[in-house]
Amino acid sequence: MRQTTIKVLIILPLIVGIGFGFDKTISKEKGATGIDLPEQEWKLPPAMQEDGYVDESKMPKNSKYTEMVVLGNKILNETAKYIGPQAKDPKMRYAGNNLSCSSCHAAGGTKKYQSAFVGIWGRFPLYRARSDGIDTLEDRINGCMQRSLNGKALPVDSKEMKAIVTYMQWLSQGFLVGAKTKGQGLIKMPLLDRAADPKKGKIVFEEKCVACHQADGQGLKNPDTNGAYYLFPPLWGKDSFNTGAGMHRELKAAAYIKANMPQGNPDLTDEQAYDVAAYINSQPRPVKAGGEKDFPDKRVKPVDAVSGPYPDKYPQKQHQFGPYKEMLK
Repeated sequence: MRQTTIKVLIILPLIVGIGFGFDKTISKEKGATGIDLPEQEWKLPPAMQEDGYVDESKMPKNSKYTEMVVLGNKILNETAKYIGPQAKDPKMRYAGNNLSCSSCHAAGGTKKYQSAFVGIWGRFPLYRARSDGIDTLEDRINGCMQRSLNGKALPVDSKEMKAIVTYMQWLSQGFLVGAKTKGQGLIKMPLLDRAADPKKGKIVFEEKCVACHQADGQGLKNPDTNGAYYLFPPLWGKDSFNTGAGMHRELKAAAYIKANMPQGNPDLTDEQAYDVAAYINSQPRPVKAGGEKDFPDKRVKPVDAVSGPYPDKYPQKQHQFGPYKEMLK
């Protein structure tokens, strides 16, 4: 049974934007590719449906490529069933929670500014500050597996990994290798002159978010799937993303929330988006083991990455909630 399109507040993203490294000059030097291409216009393959599933009737018949595209799409939309806690084979339970990849990358990664996969295949390999090295697309996927899905790495040579990458390549058909795509990543937001306030965020959450994500933040299971998937995913707690995920960063969380929430009618002010992100990320959640090893070159560590030490004068709380303007000068 197909999972109803997930309406979400969280993302973890296979996003490329919003780095906010301390030393932008060094960050640009390390990430330089020499590729100078125009930004590509957003487009989806004709067989891509609004609900985030591939219309198999519009795909080549008896094709091994089609088979892998469809499987990759289903894994992303129904992650818990294929490679998570709902998998029949215990050996296939790589994801550690019941979220789907589509809990962040909405509708199979086909929605603008919701960490979309459109055009992403041609952006990798690329430099990422978190590893201070060149990451492949498979590396990036496994980052989500270990952080957003709070699990373990999916074997690179597995059928499931190959299917996910094949689907992402299919979504990227016609895009120039190395070029950015309009709608990839997250929106750009102005920085606040003050710190984000979790107390104010709680008020926003109670007014805007509880109808979907519930008062306790634990989300709502989809009854059409016998409770196997979330219709509205949990924003904290044991079945949510861990402290190493991108959504545990204030700037990324606020940008995602601002552009997309409430789902279908995003109407939060910048301050409300920052505050509710701070509230969500003040709640208990799984801790990413080894998080202090992220961003080994502290010169390019994003100001809102809360794991591990910083080589500066600012307190940890300011890295978590801001204000960030003085930190980015």
